[in-house]
Amino acid sequence: MRWNLVIIVVLTFLLGVVGRLVLRPTRLNVVLITIDTQRADRLGCYGYAKAKTPNLDTFASEGVRFTNAFCDVTWTTPSMASVMTGQYAAHHGMRSTYQQLNPSLQTLAEILKKQGYHTAAVIGSFPLDSVFGLDQGFDEYDDRFTEPIVTGGDVIEHQEVPSTFSQNVDEQRLFQFLKAQGDAYRPDDQVSDAAIQWLNNRRRGPFFLWVHYFGPHELADTRLSFGEQNKRIIDGYDGDVERTDHEVGRFLNAIDQAGLRRETLVIIHADHGQSLGEHDYVGHGRRVYDPTMHIPLLMRAPGRVPSDRVVNDLVRNIDILPTILDLTGIAPARQVDGSSMRPTWEADRGKSPPREAYVETYLSATDAFAEPVSIPGQPDARVGIRRRGVRTLQWKLVVIEPWQLLDYSSPPPIPPEAEAQVGRVKLFNLIDNPEEDDERLVVDHPEVVASLRAKIEALAGAQGAAEQRRDLSDADKERLRGLGYMH
Repeated sequence: MRWNLVIIVVLTFLLGVVGRLVLRPTRLNVVLITIDTQRADRLGCYGYAKAKTPNLDTFASEGVRFTNAFCDVTWTTPSMASVMTGQYAAHHGMRSTYQQLNPSLQTLAEILKKQGYHTAAVIGSFPLDSVFGLDQGFDEYDDRFTEPIVTGGDVIEHQEVPSTFSQNVDEQRLFQFLKAQGDAYRPDDQVSDAAIQWLNNRRRGPFFLWVHYFGPHELADTRLSFGEQNKRIIDGYDGDVERTDHEVGRFLNAIDQAGLRRETLVIIHADHGQSLGEHDYVGHGRRVYDPTMHIPLLMRAPGRVPSDRVVNDLVRNIDILPTILDLTGIAPARQVDGSSMRPTWEADRGKSPPREAYVETYLSATDAFAEPVSIPGQPDARVGIRRRGVRTLQWKLVVIEPWQLLDYSSPPPIPPEAEAQVGRVKLFNLIDNPEEDDERLVVDHPEVVASLRAKIEALAGAQGAAEQRRDLSDADKERLRGLGYMH
């Protein structure tokens, strides 16, 4: 009897251990897919009747689709810095491509790496090149590009592009000029090839893989007129989206073939949208209207995230990092502005606190995108512009101000006439006027203006400081001197 009792106790203990091992949840792999310049309203799953996006539409039905997701900057580099830090750009400090991400900031890749994840990225274009510091925390950062973004101009052929970031503004401007006309992006099929190869050769253990597609981002041809260029961008947009959908589908299929579907959290989003003629503007980055601020956001994690769920709550790109940590069981990160999106789809999602989305852009505070002002005796006068705003589900307030140019070591002073010509405040009721073309509401709703303007200042808070960490090497400087760009 005594031995029988001992055997029963031992078996019970062993069964408990085995049970815990079997029932212990597998640590989720994390795949973040970024589609550059992708509008939400040009996907079938967001209601676009002409869409040919079967892969993204199917993916949306397998998880959660967010109908009101917004980025905090309407161009790539600072927007993705916000995703990787969970901080608004006003706090991480990246405002231009003349800056780098501060290495003191904690990125998603660094957090996951400390938790035992193998971290890797496959990047599709130069605005996310490692020189800008977004490679922080990645074991592997594949930013090998093959094609120019700008064609048709006075290209400096057979000239090696400097491989480092410069603190000197003029050197950095040349660096970006050469890069844009050299190796600045790679087509989406090459991104999928590289991502699939990494997936098939991955190490054991959990991984975080960021895959960035160039997507429907425009290419520039300096031989075309302004109107011809815009027409080409508008006419070609849907076709580019269709091609990207095919490549994303090919990569998602590789995840399934590797047997990783049930143990992988996949998030698909855009860094920003694209204006296709709205407000007489084709492009992104200079404005903060919804065509460039509204982004698609889709999420799938079988057993962790419900399928075929639509969330109408307002969410933001800065919420991606805390959501990933929440779903992987990792403690919340310090110093983040975002919050987990999980309460928005759970049974008690009505308790999810309301969010507002802060947005800013300083792209027009650079020489290439400064805007003209009328000044007597200065026919070519231009001034830098800063745009900041805050969006709720009903309202958007935008504050436009003149700003010193960021890409001058000694920027010219702001002309006194600029404030009267440029400075303005715009308020839009997005329920009654989703086109954002009625600016009379500032006078009609002074209490809303005051409240939202206070939110802009509160959400922006103290301005962060991006870094300029690396200088050109002596060899790089010598090459530039040989070209006549340095003395």
